[in-house]
Amino acid sequence: MERLDVQKMVDNYTNWLNEEITTAKFGEYSEITLPYLDRSNDYLQIYVKLNPNGTIDLTDDGVIVGNLMMSGISFRKNSTRLRALEQIAKNFNVKIDGEDIKATATTSNFPQMKHMMVQAMLSIDDLFVLNPANIKNTFIEDITTYFDANEIYYSPNISIVGKTGTPYNYEFHIQRTKEKPERFCKGISNLTLDKRDATLQRWSDTQEKRGDKSQLIVIYNDENHVKDDIINGFDTYDIKTVPFSQRQEARNLELFA
Repeated sequence: MERLDVQKMVDNYTNWLNEEITTAKFGEYSEITLPYLDRSNDYLQIYVKLNPNGTIDLTDDGVIVGNLMMSGISFRKNSTRLRALEQIAKNFNVKIDGEDIKATATTSNFPQMKHMMVQAMLSIDDLFVLNPANIKNTFIEDITTYFDANEIYYSPNISIVGKTGTPYNYEFHIQRTKEKPERFCKGISNLTLDKRDATLQRWSDTQEKRGDKSQLIVIYNDENHVKDDIINGFDTYDIKTVPFSQRQEARNLELFA
């Protein structure tokens, strides 16, 4: 059987990403267009500005949060969505200023901060799938509640630096045992092709730093339809996938033990 050349696949993905990124100049800001799609199928755009002191400002110009609010999404005080928004900003080391998602970088850590901005923008855009009529908690909160209720012991919001020096956030980390390797768990509420590919790239970089025995478990919300080819892509990388509706079956198989 032909051996899977994972490094070649990662290199191909990186080359494709570099080819698809475009830039343009608008006054004191430069616009970076990236080949990641938001829920409206528009490419993500980040605006950057060099300050006199050498730092670099990054902003999405209020597009992500502004579009959510225009769609009827409320971030009222003490609401679940506001808490989710604040937690995402904290996880990815960005700030929410009005409707703007912002970050500050230096020339040395700009690639990492740009990457964190993209992850934050995609995660915040994902808040749209929370229907206020029938969903009271965010998807990550649902996973947390399930883990706590079933005494599945984990460390929350673990940040890991990959082989390339890029930091990645995983919502849950389960320590290794005598029988099981360490496991990272990624919760994805609205699993799309873009989010799958971003997760594969993130995990490939993480695994090279952590070792081959580390495992990734993706828990996804199967109330939102997910195409089979998206799941099959995870299987290619030996990444375990758990539909949230089948979480108990996964526990019976001791996936989280």
